[in-house]
Formats: sequence, C-alpha cells, structure tokens
Amino acid sequence: MTVQLSKRSFLKGLFATGAALPLGSLAHAAVSEIPQKWDRETDVVILGYGGAGASAAITAKDAGTEVVIFEKCAQGGGNTAVSSGGMMIPNNRERAIAYLDKTYDFANSQKDAELLEAFVDEAMKSKEFLLSLAPDQKVYIYGHAGFQNIPESDAIDKWRFRTPKGQKTRGGDMLFNNYRYAVETARKIPVVYNAKGLELIQKDGQVIGAWIEIEGKKQAVKARKGVVLATGGFEFNDKMLSNHTMGQKFHRLGHPGNTGDGVRMAQAAGADLWHMNALSCPLGLVVPGLETALQINMLAPSHIYVDQDGKRFTNEKLDNHTCIYAVNALDPIKHRYPRIPCFVIFDEEARKRGPIIGGATSGYALNRENYKWSKDNSAEIEKGVIVSAPTIEELAKKINVPAENLVATVERWNTNIKAGADKDFGRPLEKKGKVAFEGREAPIVSRPIGEGPYYAAELYPTILNTQGGPRRNKLGQVLDPFNRPIPRLYSAGELGSMWGHIYQGATNNSEACVFGRIAGKTVAAEKPWS
Repeated sequence: MTVQLSKRSFLKGLFATGAALPLGSLAHAAVSEIPQKWDRETDVVILGYGGAGASAAITAKDAGTEVVIFEKCAQGGGNTAVSSGGMMIPNNRERAIAYLDKTYDFANSQKDAELLEAFVDEAMKSKEFLLSLAPDQKVYIYGHAGFQNIPESDAIDKWRFRTPKGQKTRGGDMLFNNYRYAVETARKIPVVYNAKGLELIQKDGQVIGAWIEIEGKKQAVKARKGVVLATGGFEFNDKMLSNHTMGQKFHRLGHPGNTGDGVRMAQAAGADLWHMNALSCPLGLVVPGLETALQINMLAPSHIYVDQDGKRFTNEKLDNHTCIYAVNALDPIKHRYPRIPCFVIFDEEARKRGPIIGGATSGYALNRENYKWSKDNSAEIEKGVIVSAPTIEELAKKINVPAENLVATVERWNTNIKAGADKDFGRPLEKKGKVAFEGREAPIVSRPIGEGPYYAAELYPTILNTQGGPRRNKLGQVLDPFNRPIPRLYSAGELGSMWGHIYQGATNNSEACVFGRIAGKTVAAEKPWS
C-alpha cells in the first residue's frame, strides 16, 4: 500500500529533521500518486490527437521512438479538423520575424524572441513536411497576412491542401486526413480513444507518466522518455473563461473537447502560464438547436454593426480573429457590456447577396453538426436568428434599441459613404492590397444601406480557440515560473500558444505543426528514466 503525505506535511517533516533536497526537486516535487504498478507503458505519451499531437507523434516515431497517442474524444482531429485547414508559412525569415514581432508590441502581449525565431525557422520547412504526410497531395497559397498595415506583412503566406476533384472534403478535414494517414497508415502509431488525461505523474521532479481515464477506468501510463501535452485550449470551460478573459455570454466555434485539461495538468506539475487572456474570437450568430455558433462574414457591403444603444462603435472590417477586442468594453457606470450582444444591420440587397456567413469554412457547426445556412438567409429569418422590419424605426423596436439613435446612425453612415469616406471609423470603400483569405473578402467593402425591408441579427463573441496555457521554450519544453524546464514535459499547439492578443488566421495550425515537430524531436532524444 502506498502511503500518501500532503506536500505541506512532507515539507514540515523535512525542515524539522534538517534534511535537504536540491532546489529543482522541491520546485517540481511530485503532486500526484505514484502507481505501484503501471497499466501501460511506452517511450512517449502524447495527450491529444489534433495537428499538434499528430506532428509530435510523426516526428518522434521517425526518430526511432515508441509513441502512443491518447485522445479524449471518440475520434481525433480537434480544432485542426474543424478549422479552415490553413497553415501560415513565411517566405522570408528576417522579414517574417520583423512582422510577427510587431504583433506583440502594440498589444502588450508577452513575447519570447527565441521562441519566435525558432518558430519561423521551422515554419519555413512546413510545406515540405505537409507534402510528406501522404502521397499525391498538392498545396497552394490561398491568403496572406491578416494585418497588412504592419510593416513586412508581405513575408506571410497562407497555404493549405487542395481538395481533389470530385471530393467535397473541407480544408480542415483535408489537413487532418493527411495527418491521420501519416500517423495510422504509414507509421501505424497506436491511438487510444476515449482517453482523458487526468494528471501527470512526477518523481524526483521529472514527469514519468500520466494518469489517464480510458473508457471510464483510471489507468497509470508510464512514459519512459516524456509526455507531450497537445490537448488544445479551454474555450469550453466557463469558469476558466470568467477568470481569465473580459466579456460575457461567450459562444464557441471550435471543438467542444477543449475544456482546459492540459492547462490543469501542467499547472499541477508546476508550469508557468502565459497568454491566458488572449483569444481567437470572431463575432457570430446563435442558431437554436446547435451546440456551437457560426461566424458572421458579410460579403455584401451595405451593413453596419451597432451596440445596444443603436450606435456604431467600430470599423466593421475587423480581422475575424480579433473581434472580441471591439466588443469586450465594460461599462462600469451602467454595469453592462453594451456591445455583447451587438447587432448587424443590413438591407434587402444585402439579404439577397447571399448568406451572412458568406465564405465561412471553419467551425464545429459547419464541419461536424453539418449546418447548411440558407442561400438567401430566409431559413434563418424563419428561425428568428435574423429579424426583419419594413422600416429602421420598427427594426429598432424589435431588437430593443433606441429608434432615434438607430435612425440617426444609419443616416450618418449613408451620408458619409455617399460623400466618399467613413469619417467615424475609417472603414474603406473598396478592398485594397492582398487577400487575407480567399472567398471571404468582398471587393466592395462599404455602401449605403438602401431600400428595405431591413434586417438585424444579434452578434456574440464566438471563440474559435484560446491561446493561453503552459509556457514553452524553443525546444518545446514546458517551463516553470523561474524559466526552468520541467523535466520530460513538453507541449505543442494552442495549449500555451506563443500568440498573444493579435492572432491571425492559419497561425494556430502552423504553430501546432511546428512545435509538434520540435517537441517530438526533443522528447525522442531523451534518455529513458528506467
């Protein structure tokens, strides 16, 4: 029988007897039960089977190491499979570093220069890696930098797999299908499903395995070389969101399996956390009966966003991933978030232009719940997702905003745009520069709101993923608060992502692929602890 002592009791007895342990041992003293007998064992335990876990497994296996992947859900893929399948690959090292560096500075996000350089160096090899996953695949550039007003943005390209003719596989599934082929068919790496990571097992300050609940049974899994955490974010954990982010009434776009398991495991093992308040968070719409929301993407130019007072508050041409920062303003006088929800207002021409989620390809609702938005938005009007009225005044009453404000807001918008400029927030009239995402950017960006009927829909922050979690170094090692690696513990992907507040599309898939490979290479080089 194993006798368990609390950490407090252990330290009390230690100091009473005058005994001493190395500082590193105290820093990472075991906090979980050490099993008397292991249920399973392998060289490398990988928790999570999305792009990060797959990349780590492939690289570690290719280095001659035995690997087992444990996936919490009944199937793999995570956010990778329900994403648009894109991957950011720089075309110039120095310029890409300069561009990405700037995304941290003005947003006051913690930055690690060594980590950024390691990312760019490895990311420039990603095209070759992607083409190595499965035979007869083709990749192409579909977009460019999300923030083209930042110097050196031309150094950023976005790549993804081309869907073969005759198939309808979406981008994220194309990407993960190739990962799956490389893992399961080409390398025959074992994948255990319905296997939830519970806690890391530590001895003498090093991670030696993990407690994993497999098909409802708690099992001890030994990791002779190390553990790679690739469990995704915490966007489906309301408690963690309330503690780490500004805003309310969050809805989600991504995979429901992301509930913060890896964050808790890493914390218990002594990890430092960073970027916990950083989100990839578009605005989206809630359709009754769906588990997740859908991202708005207006291709028609005759629309505006207004708050609960019926007033515009932003340039609607936001980068999709950063919309949260336009709406999370707390009013401390009236005790409310006046922009959560906010509303999109549009005219009949915009309704007929096509779905107000036009061009959207990512998200769980589209890729797993298989929701089909109607081509003319009529089904969503019937469901009450979109409300309509013959006049702006009546529309205001239906969405409970001051009618005089909404009428004045629409009139000011129309007057300014007819005069040739959005004087309030600088929304451009025409699209200029490179496309950040093909098929999701209209060439005409701004036009007056014309003839009715008029339409409105509630918009909420809809999180694609969180960025926060355990901080890692350039080798993929998880760090403690004193910047020391926790022995034999690694991470990859959006769990502890390197990206801060200013996240842009295709960089989470890229980071998952890059640091999966880096972590896989480093953990494979470890000497077995037993």
